[in-house]
Amino acid sequence: MSLSFGLSPWLLALCLLMAAGLTYWTYKRSVPRVSMGRRALLMSLRMGALFLILLLLFEPIWRQFQQEDQPPVLAVLVDDSQSLTLTPEESLSPDLPTATRAVVSTLPLNSVGGASRLFSFSNTVSPLSTPDSLRFEGSRTNIAQALDFARDELADENLRGVLLLSDGQSNTGRNPIYLAERYPVPIFTIALGDTTRHRDIQIRRVTTNEIAYVDTELPLQVGIRAEDFADEQVAVTLIQQGQVLSNQTIQLPEGASEVEVDLSFTPTREGYQQLTVAVTELPGEMTYRNNSETFTVRVLENKRRILLLGAAPSPDVAAIRTLLQGDPQVEVSSFVQKQRGTFYQGAPPTSFESYDAIVLVGYPGRFAEPTFTQQVVAATESTPTLFMLTRQTDLNILRTQFEAVLPVLPVRRRQTFAEASFVTTPRGLQHPILETNEDQSRLRQLPPLYYNESRWEASPDARVLATIDVRGIALDDPMLVVRERSGSRTAALLGAGTWRWQNLPEDLETLTPFWPRVFANLMQWLTTPEDNRRVRVQPVTDIFNGNEAVSFGGQVYDESLQPINDASLTLKITAPDDTEFPYTMNAVGNGRYVLDVGSLPEGTYRYEAEAERRGGMLGGDQGTFAVGALALEFKETRADVAVLRQIAQRSGGAFLTAEMLPTLPDLIRQQADFEPVVYEDLLETKLWHIYWFLAAIMVLLTLEWFFRKRSGMV
Repeated sequence: MSLSFGLSPWLLALCLLMAAGLTYWTYKRSVPRVSMGRRALLMSLRMGALFLILLLLFEPIWRQFQQEDQPPVLAVLVDDSQSLTLTPEESLSPDLPTATRAVVSTLPLNSVGGASRLFSFSNTVSPLSTPDSLRFEGSRTNIAQALDFARDELADENLRGVLLLSDGQSNTGRNPIYLAERYPVPIFTIALGDTTRHRDIQIRRVTTNEIAYVDTELPLQVGIRAEDFADEQVAVTLIQQGQVLSNQTIQLPEGASEVEVDLSFTPTREGYQQLTVAVTELPGEMTYRNNSETFTVRVLENKRRILLLGAAPSPDVAAIRTLLQGDPQVEVSSFVQKQRGTFYQGAPPTSFESYDAIVLVGYPGRFAEPTFTQQVVAATESTPTLFMLTRQTDLNILRTQFEAVLPVLPVRRRQTFAEASFVTTPRGLQHPILETNEDQSRLRQLPPLYYNESRWEASPDARVLATIDVRGIALDDPMLVVRERSGSRTAALLGAGTWRWQNLPEDLETLTPFWPRVFANLMQWLTTPEDNRRVRVQPVTDIFNGNEAVSFGGQVYDESLQPINDASLTLKITAPDDTEFPYTMNAVGNGRYVLDVGSLPEGTYRYEAEAERRGGMLGGDQGTFAVGALALEFKETRADVAVLRQIAQRSGGAFLTAEMLPTLPDLIRQQADFEPVVYEDLLETKLWHIYWFLAAIMVLLTLEWFFRKRSGMV
């Protein structure tokens, strides 16, 4: 303990002496004269008040050290996932959940010393009150998350060790072995579950596309793993709502091996479709819960239909057609002008309503027929359009006929071309079309394009994403221009010769993906409709797994697309059996709304949302989502002792079996610094902030005044 001052204590002593002298001089000869005892009392009262005032003016600080003992803490993490329910049917031993609860109940935690904190974990972590609280319903196991939680939750306590009870099957999150290497305290692991290999057949994986198309065959590849069912024949079946869509019979090989099976089906309707792959259940399997796997596929009505119009045969037309045909989600109809009014592929369509986008490669050319050109212009007013300049483009027709639909036009027209490099603008770097992660300086190594030397001018509402560089001189002339107007999108690329970007030499091989990626982004941007809905509600993901909570996010806007915070946003979810569940979404500010409905049974669901405000309807939204079964916990039927050993060794702990539990206290004390920690805190008290001193000064001065008046003194 110590007392310090803001100014020199010698100065304080001097001031106190002066105050004492002044007080003595004041009461040495009093009028009227009072007794020596009364004068001594008055001097004491005044001196006490002056002492406190001077003391506080010198800003005294009282310092003292406080010690606190924190006992060592052991965090106990118990696996609460579904994998700990796997027990062979013919086994005579107690089921695994009962055995696990017994192990937790018999942990010698009282003998370890210090304190213990119990937690259960699967895909989440929560405090564990008693072993009976374990439910073994977790659909995933995330050991790394549990270790992180224990470290962060007990950061303010004297955490000295972690005891991990698990089967070692971590199927979600980071690799816990890597985390153990940097963990601040030793981790002691106890293996739960059966390490014996049992006869079993399981579906290891189902590989397919997440998106399919109506009337288009969708292939699937199924991986089947079998242990000790040599020469047995099983059927692998694809099922939807009880109907067999595809099946194949296979013969299982010897030992533990994996067999790949190819299945397929052709969807006949759009929407989310839930399918199940199942393999025959044979007697003597470890479990039947991994003999089937359910997954969901989003089926679209059809592919994107693209109309390609070429002014004349050219490498540019061939290259763009190759890019479009290489996209499995695109159906291309190409027509290249042959003579006036004729095309190589036959008569072009008279209606463009069925197309999702129009790509003009050099069109219109010198053979463009006025009537058909007017039809194309009318279609581009409502259909997303990409114009690509070539040497065959007729600039006069382009300037007069396409003035209202293109984002850039030639103001002063010239027929000459010059080589120019592609230079991305700052606005282009922020646009999704040019999100390619390529080094911009390396793009200058691409072969130059042929740029028409006309004076090109972009419309006021257009955005220039790229300009040109001619012989090392950067110019502001536009190369790539895009525009959004009245819900329709258009783009123009004013460089001919992009086919050269698809045929790069070996030294530029790393730049080969650039142009296909940019072109794909360009077509994706063109065909993505602009969203002007006033009410937008959608699930956080299209497909939820197992016990995963189903949650929604929503937005509500007024006619000016300004956020509305006080709307009543209701959501109705319709289950596969047509049962309806009504909910009200919660406002979280800035026009945003959220809802968590918890876990739902597997199946495909529909939802409808409606927003009201002050009795008026603002709008609505609807959609579908799917909930699929999650069988991660049954992919492996044996405890992974190797993982638990490595976690223990790399963290400085030890691996134990259930039979080694009595040795746990000694192991912890030997390998962990499992001892209390004494914390010393320096407490500083600023005495001039204590109101009791002010009260004492007031009391002393008041008493002095009282006794002076009683003595007749002024």
